[in-house]
Amino acid sequence: MVDETDRRLLALLQKDGRRASADLAREIGLSVSATNDRVRKLLDSGAVKSIEAIVEPATVGFGVTAFIYVDLDYASSEDAFVSEVTAIDQVLEVHHVTGTHSYLLKVRERTNQDLNMFMATRLKRLPAVKRTETLISLETLKETLSLPL
Repeated sequence: MVDETDRRLLALLQKDGRRASADLAREIGLSVSATNDRVRKLLDSGAVKSIEAIVEPATVGFGVTAFIYVDLDYASSEDAFVSEVTAIDQVLEVHHVTGTHSYLLKVRERTNQDLNMFMATRLKRLPAVKRTETLISLETLKETLSLPL
C-alpha cells in the first residue's frame, strides 16, 4: 500500500527521476537508506514502472504525432493483433477503448510520408485490422506521464 510519504516521494520522482537520494531524503524527512529502500520497494511493487529519460520528440526528428483508431475484424485473432502492435517501436501507446472503435494508438514518426509508409506496410497488415482512422496532431499543448499525487 502506498502511504503519504510514498506519494510525496513519487511526486518528486515524477518531476526529476535523477534527483539525488540525499535530496529526496531531505525533502521527505527520511534517512538516505530509508529513502532508497522506499524507492526500491516502489520499483519492486510495480508502483514505479521505470525511471528513464523523457526525450523531446521534435529535437530527435520525430515531428509527427498521430492518434490512430483501429477497428478489428473479431473473426481474426485479437490477441495476435495486440501482441504484434505492442512490439512496434513507433507505437507509443495502445488503448483498448469503448465506442465504435476497438483500439486507439499513439504513434510518432519523422514525417507524414513515414507515417503513410507505417500505415501501409505495418499497421494495416497486422492480423485482424479491418479499418483505421488517423488523426494528426497539429500541436501538442500538454503531454505528461505525471499523475496528480
